[in-house]
Amino acid sequence: METQDFVNRLFLEYEESPELRDFKEELLSNLEARIASLRAKGLDGEAAFEKATGELGDISALADQISLKKKQEVLQDAYLGIRKYLKPGRVALYVFSGVFLVLGLVIAMGVYLTGEEQSALEAFWEPNKRTVGALGVLLAFIPPAVAAFTFLGFTQETAARIPLSQKRSAWYALAAAVLSFGIILSPLTYFATGRRLMEAVVTLIPFAIPGLALLIFLILTEKDTRKPWVRAQYEEGARVNRQLFSDPATAARFGVVSGALWTFALGFFLLLGFLAGFQFSWLVFIFAVAGQLVIQGLMMKGVSRFEKRVRQEV
Repeated sequence: METQDFVNRLFLEYEESPELRDFKEELLSNLEARIASLRAKGLDGEAAFEKATGELGDISALADQISLKKKQEVLQDAYLGIRKYLKPGRVALYVFSGVFLVLGLVIAMGVYLTGEEQSALEAFWEPNKRTVGALGVLLAFIPPAVAAFTFLGFTQETAARIPLSQKRSAWYALAAAVLSFGIILSPLTYFATGRRLMEAVVTLIPFAIPGLALLIFLILTEKDTRKPWVRAQYEEGARVNRQLFSDPATAARFGVVSGALWTFALGFFLLLGFLAGFQFSWLVFIFAVAGQLVIQGLMMKGVSRFEKRVRQEV
């Protein structure tokens, strides 16, 4: 095997970059110099080649770093640059919607703080005028702002997704506006009617049911808007997961370790609950979820190393 072919095969799977090319040229030069030195000492060509390449050790770590850096640069330039997708007009609409929302919150707070004072008995038995006034202001500002942000968000191209059509985005905006209108109108009715819960629920239903129905319909009929590179990464992750659990021994180890983790978490939850109170013991499950993710990550890393070793042997 020629030295050039050997070096090219070492870096066959890596992203090409100027840094990687320089590294390959330097490695080739050093390798050829080492082979010439060994031949000068009496070794034949094949033996000198085998000894020189055996002395290289593991150079994949440095190659991985160079290739990863290049991939990140390409990804940031081609996909993740926020300025690539945000045009000045769209930025202005985002800013206007945000200012409109903040203005509504400020006015509602002002109405609540400067409203007519009430005694504790009046506040309980009579409609709370300050709260009703503040909610009335929010009813005028929140739904339009929610609709605007929803429409802008769904028509916004991102690094990972293509934008939806304006017509479909408008339906999403309508569903969001109807839901937010009902959510604010319901407590307004509750306070305006002397804190009657039934009236508040009855007010919410005509807005909640159509809004949720429209939203569910849109979600269930939505097409895949992920870009090709995102779908490719997702498929690669799914393939690794299938590889992770296709081996019975690997799946058994994963099940045993996960079972032990959650058994310990449940026992610690009960112990901590009886000793310190159940209002704190639920935090154990947060650490258990984190541990589960770490276990899965380590097992996926092991599968990746195994696949890399198989490819090198082939």
